[in-house]
Amino acid sequence: MARISKRLRARQQDNLDRWLVSYADYMTLMFALFVVLYALSIVKEKSFDTLSQSLGQIFHITGDKGKGTAGDGILTNQIAQQDVFDGNSLNPEKGPELVDQDLLINESENKKLGNPLQALKQDLQTALIDVADTGDAKLKVNDDWLTIELSSGVLFASGSASANPQALPIIQEVANSLAQVNNYVEVRGFTDDLPINNEIFSSNWELSAARAAVITNLLEQFGIVKDRLSIKANGPNDPIASNETAEGRARNRRVVIALSKYSYLQPRPEEPNKEQLQQNIADKFPNETADGNELRVIQLPGGGIRITTRQEAENEQKSDNDGNE
Repeated sequence: MARISKRLRARQQDNLDRWLVSYADYMTLMFALFVVLYALSIVKEKSFDTLSQSLGQIFHITGDKGKGTAGDGILTNQIAQQDVFDGNSLNPEKGPELVDQDLLINESENKKLGNPLQALKQDLQTALIDVADTGDAKLKVNDDWLTIELSSGVLFASGSASANPQALPIIQEVANSLAQVNNYVEVRGFTDDLPINNEIFSSNWELSAARAAVITNLLEQFGIVKDRLSIKANGPNDPIASNETAEGRARNRRVVIALSKYSYLQPRPEEPNKEQLQQNIADKFPNETADGNELRVIQLPGGGIRITTRQEAENEQKSDNDGNE
């Protein structure tokens, strides 16, 4: 009996340590699980950084992560209008861009406001009262433009761009009023939608452009600076009445003289290049520069120039010094 009890006691002691094997396997599996989870978190963080950088490149975002981008710019929605597809690939998306605020202010300061449009309207209504009474002239004003709408019937013959005799005094009155101000002027030509194809004009676009050009030339002949003038051909676009009736088509055939709220800024004259001017004079008058008597160009305070020789300049300076003594 003693031998049997010793054998059972030995077997029980051996079985007590077997649970360590299972526990070690369990801990190994848990360790492996946490390693995998940690690795997945690192991959997601890198993917997030990559995504953030990609979005930053698309929307032109710079700065530290997690912080707003400060600056003095103005956010403007300048999205390029492009076709969706370009060959077999998609065009990259473009988002808003930051524009320097100082640049926008400088651009607005470059445009100077002209004379008040409402006051100009009153002057033109008085000058064109006879034409306005017949309905051949209409004046309208908004925040940006003062428009003088003239019927083509009083200015031109049908299908022609040659001004009628009665058009000259009308344009003369308009030019007299425009000469008192410095606002930009845009002459716009319009037609109806009936096709035209004669020996002179092949389309309504050409007819509207020619009529606008004729009125522009008349304004220039009557004293308006040509740099203030521009033309715009609209053809049959922007009708003000229905083209289904003869009366509507007659209203759509018109010339509009539009005055902008902005003024014409005359460019400053460029300062003469004294070295180039001096060389040109020396080439033209070689005898005057003989014996070292070099010609000199002197800039005057009022903006003019004076051409003299070095000897004359030295004599004048010597005379001034003697007078001061």
